[in-house]
Amino acid sequence: MNAMGGSMRIPRRLPLYCFFLMGVGYAWSVSWAQDQTSSSEESCRNTTVTSVPARPTVTFATDVTQCGVVEFEYGLERQWPGRGADRDDLTGGIRFGITPNLDFHWASSDFVHLNDANGDRTGFGDTWLGLRYRFLKQRKYVPSIGAYYAAKIPSASIALGLGSGQVDHSITFLASKDIRRFHFDLNVIELLIGRPDAPGSDHNTGFAFATWVPITRRFNLVLEPYGYTALNQSTPAFASTTLGFNCKVKPSLYLDTGLDMGVTSGAPQRRVFIGFTYAAANVYAWLRPQTP
Repeated sequence: MNAMGGSMRIPRRLPLYCFFLMGVGYAWSVSWAQDQTSSSEESCRNTTVTSVPARPTVTFATDVTQCGVVEFEYGLERQWPGRGADRDDLTGGIRFGITPNLDFHWASSDFVHLNDANGDRTGFGDTWLGLRYRFLKQRKYVPSIGAYYAAKIPSASIALGLGSGQVDHSITFLASKDIRRFHFDLNVIELLIGRPDAPGSDHNTGFAFATWVPITRRFNLVLEPYGYTALNQSTPAFASTTLGFNCKVKPSLYLDTGLDMGVTSGAPQRRVFIGFTYAAANVYAWLRPQTP
């Protein structure tokens, strides 16, 4: 009871935030303990900073951000969902390599402009926090294996129709393999989407498969079919495909662009995008400089 005679209310999402923070700390401690070899410790203080681009694909690779490195990625896109609607989105965030096999992700839609039957509105989008862990590095006949977990923190306006106001969860199985000159990434994604007007959540499953084809020493072509099963009666299953390119300006900086086309009626009609990935610096090298 509080001084006014009423009971103290705990914010509904506080347990989720606490659980996520404890999970981050636990994953960091376990991964750090497993990676404490002399070679991995030296790699975490490496002053040669290299970007590990994830753009322009929906698919996540098992390759994590370089240990100790802070990496930025941002992109601007225009999407035509159908029925005369259009959406502009400036999305990006930060990735940080905690250990050689674990990285942290923060991403949000910093600017969203939506024009549809409900009018023209602009605002801030939702925020996602995630952890990616690589369990196994690839071998000659075995792909690398990993997992990625992310939680959505509802920061988009419900009144403007830019977000649901609910906490969502994403759990993804990752597999990656190099075969000759080609690189392949496979994802199986489980989504739990909070219901805005009823208790509980809806569930669907996504599949994504990206093929990276080197064209020159600096340019890569990316082909990626992906899709999701039906979420509920108002959100049917859909399939889409992406054709994208990325360019290595230098080891720490990549530029990308591409086009996404809906294959089925439930998919957004088309999407065009442009963006970059930039590895800024190795924080561990600053905090723990190598002794001469």
